[in-house]
Amino acid sequence: MERRARPRWRKTDLARRLLAERSPMAPALRMWLITVDGRRDEAELAALAQGLGLDGAAVIARCAADGWLDDRPEAAAEAAAPAEPVPAQRRLAAARMFAIDLAARMLAGREGDLREHWREVDDLASFERWMARCAERIAGCAGPERAGVFVERVVQVLGEPLAPG
Repeated sequence: MERRARPRWRKTDLARRLLAERSPMAPALRMWLITVDGRRDEAELAALAQGLGLDGAAVIARCAADGWLDDRPEAAAEAAAPAEPVPAQRRLAAARMFAIDLAARMLAGREGDLREHWREVDDLASFERWMARCAERIAGCAGPERAGVFVERVVQVLGEPLAPG
């Protein structure tokens, strides 16, 4: 009996365009769609969606039906074509926006001072300091595991590890 691997969803060109053009969509959906990269299987994407307050299976089905996601193997070959690397400043800006939104959700209104300091973040070093402050606050409010989830998700969006410390 042949067992089919779980689908690995990828954003389509339409989804990339919608994200790039900042088309109106729910913030949680935008954050989730950013994380869809063809490396996570359906169960991982559903868990990420659930962590953002979305119904994982439903959001995957809806995005696939709307043409935002594709799980065909031939789509992987199309997506594997070398793309222009995203400049560091754009990655930082995306991670910065994702991080403040996620911090606000995790801290439920207790992020006011973090939002003020967020406005001062303009390079990777200041972002790392701000992230540490956020993680510390989240750990105090929701525990160290939740703080770890925060850091992990933001680093995924940033696309590079933060310096140890």
